[in-house]
Amino acid sequence: MPREAHPTPEKIQTVQELSDLFAQAKGVYLADFTGLNVEQVNELRRNFHQQQVIYRVVKNTLIRHAAEQTGYQDLIPHLEGPTALAISVHDGVVPVRLISDFVKGKEKQIPVLKAGILEGLFVPSTDMDMIKNIPSREVLLSQILFLVQSPISGLLGTFNEILRTFLSVLEAVIEKKRAEGGAEAALASAPEAAPESAPETAPESTPEAAPESTPEAPAAAPEE
Repeated sequence: MPREAHPTPEKIQTVQELSDLFAQAKGVYLADFTGLNVEQVNELRRNFHQQQVIYRVVKNTLIRHAAEQTGYQDLIPHLEGPTALAISVHDGVVPVRLISDFVKGKEKQIPVLKAGILEGLFVPSTDMDMIKNIPSREVLLSQILFLVQSPISGLLGTFNEILRTFLSVLEAVIEKKRAEGGAEAALASAPEAAPESAPETAPESTPEAAPESTPEAPAAAPEE
C-alpha cells in the first residue's frame, strides 16, 4: 500500500478482507449515512442482515486500496466524506432496493448512494433509480425458466394435439377401408348380373322399291 509508509496489520487485514469481498460480490455500493440516528441505523442493519447484505463503515483510504487491488478504480473518485459499504455476494440489486425502500416516504432521503459496481460494471448515482427497478435474481431466474419452458410445453401440446388428430384420422381411414373391404367381398361372392339387353330397335324400313315398269306392248298393227 504505497500511500502508507507503515500500515498496521489490522489495516492490512481489513484491506484484504475488503478485496476478497469485492472479488466475490455481485454488487458493491458506496453510501453516505450521515444524518441517520442510532435507531435508523439499527433498522437498516437489520434489513441488510435479513437479505444477506454486508454493511461496513470503513475509512476511505482502506476502501481505495481494496478498489485498486480488485480493479474497481471507478469508485475511487467518490470516496469523499463519510462512506459506508453495502455489499451483496448473492444479488447485486438488493442493496439498492433496500436503501430505496428505506428512504421511501421519509423527509430526508438518507442514506445517499454515491456510486457502485454491479456485476463488474460501474453504476453512477444518477442510475440508481434504474437499478432498483431491476427484478431480483430469483424473479429473473423464474422468468427465464418460464420463457424457456413455455415454448417447449406449447410445442409439446401442439405436437400431442397433432398426434391425436392424426391417430383419429388414421383410425377413421382404417375403419372405412374395413367397411369397403367387406362390401367388396360381398360383391365378389355374388354372381355377376347379366348386362341388361338393350331394347330391340325396329329395323329401319327401307323404302319400297318402285315396281319396275314393263315395256309397253307394241301397238297393234293397223288392219289392212
